[in-house]
Amino acid sequence: MIRFPRIPSRIASLALAAAVAAPLALATGACGKKGSHESATGWLDNPTEATKIGDTKLYWEPLGLLFETPDTLYVFKECGELGHKAEGENGWIPILACSSVTDPDASEFDEGQPEQISIKFYATKKTRPLDERTVTWFENQYKQAGFRVDDISYQHSFQNKAGIYAKLQVVDKSSGLPTREILQFMFPRRDVVFIARVEYPFGDSRSIETDWKYILWNFELDPTPEDLQPTTEPT
Repeated sequence: MIRFPRIPSRIASLALAAAVAAPLALATGACGKKGSHESATGWLDNPTEATKIGDTKLYWEPLGLLFETPDTLYVFKECGELGHKAEGENGWIPILACSSVTDPDASEFDEGQPEQISIKFYATKKTRPLDERTVTWFENQYKQAGFRVDDISYQHSFQNKAGIYAKLQVVDKSSGLPTREILQFMFPRRDVVFIARVEYPFGDSRSIETDWKYILWNFELDPTPEDLQPTTEPT
């Protein structure tokens, strides 16, 4: 059974925002054929680096996963593969991240410097269905962990993927006001689950959700042979 840490204080709430990962020791609904299943779950046990295609694409063949850096990004301008060492209690495997760019001339103590934030993608074994019936289960788990659930729903086609979308908030208990916000989307490919996640200060006015949608759209499952060709610049 998945257990969630409770948020005891304002300071701890910021540190424990990452605990939103906890609901996703997600799940095995072992269905379908052998082969592609085994190679995908095998990658989780022994991750390998992506194949680079041209200047903009990364392809993880065992996962059936292609990522292309979008042409236009406003906040998360640096995208690249992460080291694939398992993270957290549930052992999510990091895949890639797109990070915001800070001003190289600004001091780390400059109050006007926006916080550096990242959209990160993870993979884990599927251990629980991801459908309309499990939305309430996830919502209850988030609430028990101390998060305010601003929105949660099953999406049949969110950036061309089906899965569970959530917008969560870390709340300062003394004021009752949110201090952090988290966007998270979980979507399966056979018996592997992918998680896209970004956390940022509540009220951040940067174009976070716009970039989130561009990046998530370009995280593509089961690409076609044409998709695996290098992108050519228009002449």
